[in-house]
Amino acid sequence: MSDYRSVCILITLVLLLSGCSIEPQPISRTELDSIALMDRGLIYESQEPIQGPISMTEAMARALKYNLENRVQLMAQVLANKSFELSKMEMLPTMAASAGYVNRSNVNGASSESVETGLQSLEPSTSQDEERRLADIRFAWNILDFGVSYFQAKQDADRYLISTNTRRNIMLKLLQQVRGAFWRAAAMQSLSDDIRDISSRVEASLNDLEQVRKQQLRTPVSTLYDIRVLVDMLRQLESMQNSVNAAQVELATLINMPPGKDLKLAFPEDLQDPPDIPDDIESLELMALANSPNYASQIYNVRIDQLETRKSLLRLLPGIEFSYGLNYDSNSFLVNNNWADVGIKLTYDLMRIFSIGRVKAYGKASEQLAIARRLALNMAVVAQVHLSWQQYRNIIRLLGHAKRLDAVDREISDLTQQARASQAVNGIELIQNEVRALRSKMEHRLAYTEAQESLGAFLLSLGLNPIPGNYHAMSVQALTESLQSFYNLIDAQ
Repeated sequence: MSDYRSVCILITLVLLLSGCSIEPQPISRTELDSIALMDRGLIYESQEPIQGPISMTEAMARALKYNLENRVQLMAQVLANKSFELSKMEMLPTMAASAGYVNRSNVNGASSESVETGLQSLEPSTSQDEERRLADIRFAWNILDFGVSYFQAKQDADRYLISTNTRRNIMLKLLQQVRGAFWRAAAMQSLSDDIRDISSRVEASLNDLEQVRKQQLRTPVSTLYDIRVLVDMLRQLESMQNSVNAAQVELATLINMPPGKDLKLAFPEDLQDPPDIPDDIESLELMALANSPNYASQIYNVRIDQLETRKSLLRLLPGIEFSYGLNYDSNSFLVNNNWADVGIKLTYDLMRIFSIGRVKAYGKASEQLAIARRLALNMAVVAQVHLSWQQYRNIIRLLGHAKRLDAVDREISDLTQQARASQAVNGIELIQNEVRALRSKMEHRLAYTEAQESLGAFLLSLGLNPIPGNYHAMSVQALTESLQSFYNLIDAQ
């Protein structure tokens, strides 16, 4: 007996001391470095290698397959589906099984006393073994819980559809971001060689002017004025080059490539005019509402709130539970060591009667809020269609002006070069005109980039989805071809 107590006390003390000895364990710098290196390898693993210059649709395909934010949303969608599958299991009856071993330190004995005389009427006796083995399995099904679980499963099904729409919306926005980043990076990259060439010539002219200034071959004011002009041109050129680098980093991040990687992008030498868009704005509004993932999600939210009201009202009803169990007890004093039992139980919280009105009022208010959000989103979708439609038309007009200005400055630069050959203009004026022509060329290409980005915003406002349902199983090339086919249809309309 004393040994038994000593062992129990010792085990209890060991557990208590173990719990008290736990202290915070910060991650060491070595562990952080190791985890960072491991994560770095995971970020870029299993990606198809780049073959040649990247087109816009290939950049989109790589973003869909490898963008980390898109992967997170895919996992969130999978998790929502698992939650839906799990909620369906809640409708099944519960089945609990247990087994155990009991050993008393003494006999479980008792005697009886007469109620009338107060005298002992039975000598001390026992009807239970000191050592017993127990087991049972019990089935229970609560009708109220089943009803609540049924509505919960329907809510989780709608939440899964919402997560699907959320992911679709994120993917469409990702395509829009890639479109804008690609055209900015490609446009600036196409000017990179010209920027470097003119920058080197400007620096050479600056060096020559410094020599002229030191040797006092010209008046100081005129020399300093020319130096100032060249320094200002050099500042503009460096700003252009910085734009090239920033655009490439943005695109590399979206397609999950190392930010410092030099990406070769396919930029057309002959810029085709962006496609025209329909004038029937009312049809575009209906198309946008039918395709909008956010608008559909708000409709699902209304259904979820309606189901929540029904679920709350159902909880106010009495609970009926049916149970059935199989039992085993090794107690040798029992006549039957195995037996079955069945039962039915009715439970009801009488205080819930007073909350019926409040539950209904809360449910109605919640549904009205969801409907108000849906109507607000309806207006937002329609407004976005009008805004993107008008912006695209405005940018197309600005693109025409930028195209004309580019042609004029290019012709001026050509004429200046011819005049330079005949010594009619000086070198600084020639470089000024070349820088101006380069800037107009850049503005023309950036205007084209804005037109492409505005076209993407218009397609996004319509909710048009070019992404195949099985895109994650497709190769980069196959997905690129699928996206290109979709955008070819858009351009042809």
